Amino acid sequence: MDIIKKILATVSLVAIVFCADAAERRIYPCHRLAQAPVIDGKLDEEAWKNMPEATGFYIFSGGGEEKYAIEKQTSFKAGWKDDALYIAVRSEENAPEKMVAKLKDGGDLWSEDSIELFFFPKDALDYSQLVVNSLSSRLNVRGTAMDWEAKVVVGKAEWVLELRVPFSVLMGKTPKEGDEWPVNIARNIRAGTADETADEYYTSWPFLVSGFNDLSNFGRFVFKGEAVDRPMAEENGINRAYIQYMRGEIKKLAGLADKYEKDLAEARKSKDLYGEAEELSQIWKKVVMLSAQSNPDIRDMRVCCANLKRRSDECIARHIQKVLFQD
Repeated sequence: MDIIKKILATVSLVAIVFCADAAERRIYPCHRLAQAPVIDGKLDEEAWKNMPEATGFYIFSGGGEEKYAIEKQTSFKAGWKDDALYIAVRSEENAPEKMVAKLKDGGDLWSEDSIELFFFPKDALDYSQLVVNSLSSRLNVRGTAMDWEAKVVVGKAEWVLELRVPFSVLMGKTPKEGDEWPVNIARNIRAGTADETADEYYTSWPFLVSGFNDLSNFGRFVFKGEAVDRPMAEENGINRAYIQYMRGEIKKLAGLADKYEKDLAEARKSKDLYGEAEELSQIWKKVVMLSAQSNPDIRDMRVCCANLKRRSDECIARHIQKVLFQD
C-alpha cells in the first residue's frame, strides 16, 4: 500500500511539473553539441561558441518581489550529446579571495560557495540534485553515482564551472529533440556575506518561492538539434525580461550622470583618489552611451550597474572628508 501511495504521489508531482503553464517559467534551448568540450573549466573551445547564454539570476528570499542579483550575477550555457549533458556556469565574484570552500567530495557543499543543479528528466521518477563548490568538489545529493565530471577555474572577477553529466547519473534516458525537462540552476554565495540575511546569499535562474527544490517553478530545458548560427537572437529571447530591466536601470543611472561626473571631477583633485575617481567617471560616461543605444550589450550594462552609485558615493565622501579635515 505504501508503494502504491508513493507511486501515486510521484505521478501527481510529475503531472504538476509537466503541465504547468510554460509561459510562466523560463525556457532554455539546449542544443546538441557538434563536439564535446574538454572539461577543464575553460570556455574558449569552439563547442561553446554557438550555445546561447542565459543570465538574470534572481535573489531567493522565500517569495515576494522578483529581484535580480546586481552585485554578483550568474550565467550559464548548456548543450548535449547522446550520452551526456554539458553545462558551463560563470559566477561573477568581486572578492574571490574571500570565497568559502574547504569541503571535499561528498561534503555539505551547499554551505560553501557553490552551484546547485536540479534536473527532472522526462522519464525519471524523481529529480536529481548535484552540487559543486568552487574547489571542484562534487556531491550527488539524491543518488550515489559519481561518474560525472566537474572542473572549476577561479579568476580575478569570476569563477567558472564546467561539467559533464551522463544521462544515466540523472536517472534518465537520452532525450529526444523536443523533449522538455524541468531544471533549476542555483548559486550559494558566501564570499563577503556574513549570514543568510544578506541580499545575494542565494540566487537562482528561475524565480522560486519555497526553496531551490521548488519544482513547480523550475525553468525548462528544451532539447534541440545543433545550433545553426550565432546565439545572439536566442540569447535576446531567453533574457528578454532581464534585458528590459537592465535597460531601465541604465536609463535611471544616465539621468544621474551629470551630477556624479561633476562630483567625481572634484574627487580627482585628490592625488590618492585620482585613479578611482577617473575609473568611475569613465563608467558613468559609458552609462550615458549605453542609454542611447538601441541594443546595448547585456554584459556591458551589468558591469556598469554593479554598485556604481555606492562606489561613487564612497569615493566622493572620502574626498569630502579629506577636504574637511586637511591641515
